Amino acid sequence: MGRWFSRQPLVRFGVIALVPVLVLGVVLARALNLGVQQRYLDTSRTSAAILTQVGVQPLFTEDQITFGLNPDAVTQIDAKLQGAAISTEVDRLKVWNRQGSIVYSDNHSLIGKTFPIDDDLGNALHGQSSASITTGQDSENAGDTLSGPLIQVYVPLTFKGDDVPSGAFELYLPYAPVQAAIDNESRQLYLLLAAGLTLFYISMFPIVFLAIRWQRQAEAAAMANMATLERLNKLKSEFLVRISHQFRTAMVGIEGFTELMRDSDHLDLEEVKAFARDIHDDAERLDRAFEKMVEIDQADSSAAEVDVSTLIGETTGRATASTL
Repeated sequence: MGRWFSRQPLVRFGVIALVPVLVLGVVLARALNLGVQQRYLDTSRTSAAILTQVGVQPLFTEDQITFGLNPDAVTQIDAKLQGAAISTEVDRLKVWNRQGSIVYSDNHSLIGKTFPIDDDLGNALHGQSSASITTGQDSENAGDTLSGPLIQVYVPLTFKGDDVPSGAFELYLPYAPVQAAIDNESRQLYLLLAAGLTLFYISMFPIVFLAIRWQRQAEAAAMANMATLERLNKLKSEFLVRISHQFRTAMVGIEGFTELMRDSDHLDLEEVKAFARDIHDDAERLDRAFEKMVEIDQADSSAAEVDVSTLIGETTGRATASTL
């Protein structure tokens, strides 16, 4: 039972500390997952930018993006894109002009349709590419067969000599391979995170154990000091009781001898000297008692108990000797 009570603070700390460690683990895991996800989105945006510059933009002229494509041009672009095997890596692609119209798409039913320009498309038309995760159910995809989640990427189409893009290239990449890669990398990071947090959690116990032991040692020392102070106060009280008796005895002796010397008419020199010696002895006893009282008041608690005990013994011995 005693060992259980001695372990209670450590067990209580373990339970209490486990909560913030778990919360920290959840927060860090969430941050890691978002970081990995954002890294893959950045990679998708970079890959789309390269694909646009190398495989898509050379298929169009600036006038075609601005004014649209005729059926023959659409057929030619389809053939070139299929020959480049882009369709195996992309779920859907679109080319927008600055008016919000779809100039080209591998889903021909979307060609020629105009939609409100959203934030991502607007940013691309101002020269800023972006990548995000979508369900594929946006208004611009009405009537399409897209099913999410997907990675939606916008890349500006800027021709040589122009300061602003003539349009924007949009493509949808399958999210499943990305999610699988994210899950695989996240699992490895979670294992490392769990191992690190476990080591951190375990490493706190020796520190807490030492802190608890130091606290108990301090409490024990405080209790010992309290007991010493109580013993000291008791000894001081005993000393004051005994020394007060000695004060009264010495004072009675001094008063008695001085009254006898004052009122007697037949004292010779030897008797006067004998009375004077007794008075001097009583005065010295009082002086020593005062000195001991001052020493007790100034002494530290560790030595005071011994001093008081010694003083009581000395006082008692003198009292016995004077009585005899």
